[in-house]
Amino acid sequence: MTKKVEYGNIISDYLDSKKYEPTLIFNNPYGNNKKFNIRLGDNEIKWSEKENALEIIINGTKINTSKKVTLNYNWGKSIDSVNFANNVRQIKLYESDSLLGFVITNEPCTGLGCSVNYQLIYDLKSKSESYFGRFRTGFELELYDFNHDSRIDFLSKTFYGRNVEMIDTTEFIMYSQTKKGNFEEFRTEEQNRFTFKHIYPQVYPERDKDSLMEKFEENWIEKINNNGR
Repeated sequence: MTKKVEYGNIISDYLDSKKYEPTLIFNNPYGNNKKFNIRLGDNEIKWSEKENALEIIINGTKINTSKKVTLNYNWGKSIDSVNFANNVRQIKLYESDSLLGFVITNEPCTGLGCSVNYQLIYDLKSKSESYFGRFRTGFELELYDFNHDSRIDFLSKTFYGRNVEMIDTTEFIMYSQTKKGNFEEFRTEEQNRFTFKHIYPQVYPERDKDSLMEKFEENWIEKINNNGR
């Protein structure tokens, strides 16, 4: 019997091998212990909910999520408005690269809103902001070095929903930091987009898990799946 390929594990192992480790991480407590100002390294950071927006003050510089939208599609073919967020869930400091990464959410959440979160990457030197969104694809923020070109990379995730056969599709797209400090889709003269897709079935009690085959499609800078299947 052919051994089933676990593409989720292949993706996780590959990304772990490319990941940048942050200098410091702040995880905001829940409930009454929630914080609204911290010092992370040499950076003083405050935040508060404003009307239809989240205001963050970084070393005296104000940024506001009002009218900001995501660079990526987070669900299907739709960008998302970041003003849905009202809470800072996590902050990561990448000191040597002068970057702060924020995971921002809406709390208290209800329904589908509990599966939505946003990532803000803030360049401390240029004060540029880059926003990304996610739906049903996790709450982590990670930075990577995929092609050893001295540019910091970010991997967006787009959820394409569940079809009638209960099959989910998540697309991963590569973004890289520009000289101006912001992030944009990584391109070369030969290729406009670098992406891979994980296509996987939903598992529930009435379904035979072992009979369900995952799929993996890649159009990437290097080979991720080396299993030949």
